[in-house]
Amino acid sequence: MHPTHLKERFFPMLSSLLKCFSAVSRLLLFAALIPLSQAATQGPTKTADLHKAKGVTCVDCHGATKKKTFVAAERCLGCHGPAADLVKKTANVKPENPHDSPHWGPQMECNVCHRQHEKTVNWCNHCHAYGFKVP
Repeated sequence: MHPTHLKERFFPMLSSLLKCFSAVSRLLLFAALIPLSQAATQGPTKTADLHKAKGVTCVDCHGATKKKTFVAAERCLGCHGPAADLVKKTANVKPENPHDSPHWGPQMECNVCHRQHEKTVNWCNHCHAYGFKVP
């Protein structure tokens, strides 16, 4: 078969095949990007991720230790406090102000609900059905 005839015969098939691959490639790329876009819209999943996104380092909360350490409320309140301001900020949360507990007042440790390296916990829901959304 003459090379010109080969080109005339196979080029349309090759062109169709390339278009098909191109469409499939675009589809696969789009499918691969869906989880990334969902993650971007969902935002960080742990409170420590929120801190990291705002430039807060491990040392800022845990100090210079190499071991995993508990972070006391005083350290949290150094940036987020004082406690009285948090109580005022959440005063309109109903049915109870989560930062002014009827059981502990504003003295509860932040990490009881705001777990930095784990999923946050609505501690009140252990006994109540308040449904607070804990950041």
